Amino acid sequence: MKQLVVAAAQMRMSLPQSLPEVEESLERFLRTAEAKRARLVVFPALSGLMALAPFLHGARTSLLKAADQARRGRASFWTRARGRLAGSLADMLKTDFGRLLEQALLHQGEALWGAYLDLFGRLAQRHTVTLVAGSAYLPDRNDGRVRHVSAVFGPDGELLGQQGAVTPAVDEAGFVQAGGRWQVIPTPAGRLGLLLGDDVLYPEAGRLLAYAGAEILVAQAACTYPVHYARLRQGLLARVEENQLYGAQSFLVGYNPFTPGEEAPFVGRSLIAAPIAMTPRYNGVLVEMGTDSTEGLITAEWSFEALQRHWETDPAPVRRRMPVAELGRFLGALYGRGLTLDEATRIGRLPEAPPALPEPASGGLLTGETSITAIEPPKEGGSEG
Repeated sequence: MKQLVVAAAQMRMSLPQSLPEVEESLERFLRTAEAKRARLVVFPALSGLMALAPFLHGARTSLLKAADQARRGRASFWTRARGRLAGSLADMLKTDFGRLLEQALLHQGEALWGAYLDLFGRLAQRHTVTLVAGSAYLPDRNDGRVRHVSAVFGPDGELLGQQGAVTPAVDEAGFVQAGGRWQVIPTPAGRLGLLLGDDVLYPEAGRLLAYAGAEILVAQAACTYPVHYARLRQGLLARVEENQLYGAQSFLVGYNPFTPGEEAPFVGRSLIAAPIAMTPRYNGVLVEMGTDSTEGLITAEWSFEALQRHWETDPAPVRRRMPVAELGRFLGALYGRGLTLDEATRIGRLPEAPPALPEPASGGLLTGETSITAIEPPKEGGSEG
């Protein structure tokens, strides 16, 4: 594909009562993306949990869902009143969404996977797009362990590939297991690599995907601290520039069901990126959401012909003029030790002189139009199917 319009969603988390309600919430973005001629659409991290919410039952779950209804933009006065009461009761009872989800994953893992695949596959087929589904916590079908996973679907609804987070977040410890290696997923929109959550912070992840032939880096995120959001944003821009690829990053915003009441909402500004030399302001950003708390959809056009020309004519040919001989000698030896930076430099008791590197064992192009579109909140109650 020579030209591609890509769309990145920025959406709020909700706890829908039914799968048709989940579908209508996602449809808002896909209808707008279709109107913008987007052929690749990216949803944010953890937004796939919305497909699992209808499988959570019980009195405590009902309280959380009632409180969520009150947050909807078009909720009636009585819905808001009941929701505030339900939210207070949920806080009083110390209702733990994570624990409720864990129980559902334990007892309904196959049904949750089925609902997730069916929902996003159907949406990709209906709108004939390559769809990077919102990620979710799901049990691995091989060993049953819960992992943070995202899936990619083709325009025919077929599952093209999936990727687990290789470096789970600190607050996921004990609940989420690390995923397998990073892999490039071939799609009609191009060869893409997925960097879930904190994976985007590591230069090696982007470089491995670039060596595997990735043309696009897709990052999905859900951050509750502004500094964490800023780091993930910078991470995506750095991975794009280091490897001279296109990139898109989608953020979850608003209500966080893993915390009581309105505490620690998700924040972030979705963006679409390109190598610095191919962006209007030479900052790596083609288009970015203007706020870190509202829903919206951003789109931009990528030209892969322009990207190829840039690789060939760039006065600073990052991809062609790499100091491979020097780097290869030492990085292999360093990584072969299996040490983190903390361990290698003995943080807390640094030596007077830095440790010596070990000797290895012998042997100005701009792409098309961009746009930002606000997304209307769904009507109360969602779709009837």
